[in-house]
Amino acid sequence: MWSDHFDLQRPFNGLKVLDLSSVLAGPLTGTFFAELGAQVIKIENKLTDGDATRQWKLSSEDPDAPYSAYYFSANYGKEIILMDLTDQQERLALEKMIEEADVVISNFQKKTASKLDLEPDTLLKKYPNLIMAQLSAYEYDDPRPGYDLVMQGETGWISMTGTDADHLSKLPVAIVDIIAAHQLKEAILISMLSKSKTGKGNVAYVSLFKSSISALANQASNYLMVGHVPKPIGTLHPNIAPYGDIFVTQDEKKLILAIGSDAQFKKLWFTLNLEKENYNIFGSNSQRLKHRSSLVQLIQEKIGNLNFEIIAPFLNQNDLPYCLIDDMKAVFENPLAMQMVKTSHTNGVVAKAVSSVAFSFPNV
Repeated sequence: MWSDHFDLQRPFNGLKVLDLSSVLAGPLTGTFFAELGAQVIKIENKLTDGDATRQWKLSSEDPDAPYSAYYFSANYGKEIILMDLTDQQERLALEKMIEEADVVISNFQKKTASKLDLEPDTLLKKYPNLIMAQLSAYEYDDPRPGYDLVMQGETGWISMTGTDADHLSKLPVAIVDIIAAHQLKEAILISMLSKSKTGKGNVAYVSLFKSSISALANQASNYLMVGHVPKPIGTLHPNIAPYGDIFVTQDEKKLILAIGSDAQFKKLWFTLNLEKENYNIFGSNSQRLKHRSSLVQLIQEKIGNLNFEIIAPFLNQNDLPYCLIDDMKAVFENPLAMQMVKTSHTNGVVAKAVSSVAFSFPNV
């Protein structure tokens, strides 16, 4: 039973979550609850040696290891049980777990759920207090499988990512899965709020496709309102300049600017000591977008003659948003990033991953 005593640091103490999902979106959702105090039991298919991501290893990983680094990114703090759900005794054991659970997370396709008698509405009828979170590729009744790559392609992400039409790219993390995990968490939290008021459980359906569409944000509105079909433009922002433009310093550091307003641009212009008589050509954002290439050339000529250690203090003093383009090694040399690292021990394996929780309550 979810505890009546509310602890902001571990708010889900006493909550029992049964995670029947696999790969990334569902497991990430289970990890969120585990990190915040819930008891999370993850059921994996014994017949396939567990979650498929156990085998998603880099070439540098031990091919005989029972887990991959990828697997640990989404399965922190859980009790892992391998089960054969076609076995009658193990199926009965699972039924007992469902009966005792507050939340069940599943990404079974409908045909699989039907075969195992684990369809969401069926479970809710048997256990009316249950919160059932069902993830599907498109809609629950749609039999098509879906993976993050397919969704990135089908919902426009790949068409916008890369440098040009001949050099397309996908995002290097499974961004649609991650967005869907957030939607799953939100759906479960709303269901918990509803249950606290009505005493009843419910089924929440989440779609990878719709989750991806929901995250298109300004790119969707650019199309819906003015018919703009975005093309791949690398790191550049289609609506703002210089935003996403990359400049190389004299000491070959790659610096990216994120100038989001005319006021910021004015400070940048005079911080870099660019010629006053040319300022009016680029004074407004619409002008900067129109003359982006010549603007970038002017800024590059200035920055290219200075070392990063010379430029950085001036940008900092004027509160101008910028960054170096860090690789993963540099990222985790940052103490703030290291605060997000969690370590666990699973069957003798020391696992490290980043937390799915990026908020804190320091005054509690």
